[in-house]
Amino acid sequence: MVLITRLFADEHGQARFEDTEISLAPGNPPPDAMSVSPPWPASAVLFGRGPAGGSHPEQPEHRRQLVIGVAGSVEVTATGETRTFGPGDVLLVEDTEGFGHSSRSSEGFVAAFVLLEPAQAGPRPA
Repeated sequence: MVLITRLFADEHGQARFEDTEISLAPGNPPPDAMSVSPPWPASAVLFGRGPAGGSHPEQPEHRRQLVIGVAGSVEVTATGETRTFGPGDVLLVEDTEGFGHSSRSSEGFVAAFVLLEPAQAGPRPA
């Protein structure tokens, strides 16, 4: 299993965090094989850099995406809860409606953005 954080809008439009697991199979592979998740349909991968001191106000995201930390760190706030993400962290961003989330980075960050197809087309975290 791979542990990730999901950011979504609840039934009241409030952004929320949820720790979730992505299942891998087989569960215990031999040394010459890998465990893999089901595929997630995606349309593009982008790399982006947020400058030190950068931020954005509370807003929903424009589309469903995975954000994978490469370098630096970013603080994301959803309905009063703030979490810090850095290299190797994976954030599944699904708050495309409602009030959204805000973010800021005091040191700057680099991330890979995997643009996912609409939710009905992809797998759901376990």
